Amino acid sequence: MKEILIACSALLFASCAAPWESGGGAENRSGKRTGRIVLPEVAPVAGGHCESSAIMNALRYEGYDVSECMITGGGGALAFKYLKGTFPYIGARNEDMRERFFAASGIAWHKTIPEGEDAGWDEIARLLADGIPVILRVDMRFLPYRWGGKYGPSYTSFGWHLITLFGIDYDKGSAYVSDTEFGSLQAVRLSDLHRARTSKTKNWPPRAEFYWAEKAPQGFQIEADRLVRASISAVLENYLRGADISALASDSDRDPLLEGLSGLSRYPEELVALGSGRNTYLLPALLEYMAGNIEDFGTGGASFRMLYRDFIVWAARESSYGEVAALLPLLDDSIASWHSLSSEFRQAAKWIKGSDRDARNAQFTRFGELAKELYKDEKALYTGIEAIAREE
Repeated sequence: MKEILIACSALLFASCAAPWESGGGAENRSGKRTGRIVLPEVAPVAGGHCESSAIMNALRYEGYDVSECMITGGGGALAFKYLKGTFPYIGARNEDMRERFFAASGIAWHKTIPEGEDAGWDEIARLLADGIPVILRVDMRFLPYRWGGKYGPSYTSFGWHLITLFGIDYDKGSAYVSDTEFGSLQAVRLSDLHRARTSKTKNWPPRAEFYWAEKAPQGFQIEADRLVRASISAVLENYLRGADISALASDSDRDPLLEGLSGLSRYPEELVALGSGRNTYLLPALLEYMAGNIEDFGTGGASFRMLYRDFIVWAARESSYGEVAALLPLLDDSIASWHSLSSEFRQAAKWIKGSDRDARNAQFTRFGELAKELYKDEKALYTGIEAIAREE
């Protein structure tokens, strides 16, 4: 009878263990993990975009000579999409940047979307124990170090934020991660990190997804030419997205997503119409949000164009494609146009709420004119990239 009671007590304690605490490894009598698995000598490098910086910090720790611009550039990140809505979303990179970069670089990687309630914590612990940092997809709202020690407001919920896990201290209930603009490891409670990983947000739920790269083989080097070719191919493909949809759409309501150059060509008219029929009290927040889409929300500035410029500088120096240097003035024009548009959004956000209809209409007409210049510069950049592709 005594033995049965002990066994039942052990099961009771084990069932109380949180998902990150249970599983294999060192455990105390309650069935919970103890101790710590923290990778030594971690020196995160701050970046401009969450996923490319997360990949960069993981790969650099594992012995790969890689910079952030090689990831965004080699992954062909440069793109455009505009998703209509109450707060229209301006996107500036492709959704398969990660897959394209790993394929072009020849780096072996593995992705998991766990199905069990443990959210893959046991496998994550094993990877850390093997000296492998793990990239986690999370809802950034539940990372208190980003919001002054508490959860962010509900509108900050976003489940496609990427961080890199470098350690877990089970006794303290803490994890240590690198995250985009932070130049040092950030501590986060394991309970908060689990919530961030398993959030049910409707804004791209993270699904507890994680991935990792194999350690660098001895003598491994990324082939610069291969990365440049992959980049050119991907960016041209991104610019051509949406052309068929745009040609078939008879009115804007039936085409909620604008993409590529065809989407950019229609972007000016969308901006002109954006102020019509909207609550003027929302306009300051709307304009700030659109400016943030361009400059602040993990784009590296100017909708990824600044990161891509860094890649072109690297490519002209490290690859046999020295002719890509001809893209630099075209990129500078594009960057200036993106900056001008975002700056105009922010300036208008300061006064537009109390303005009259004529002033608002004039301002949105001004947005449209700046978007026309942006389209002209982006088309010139596309033409320049296409010319390089034809020379191969």
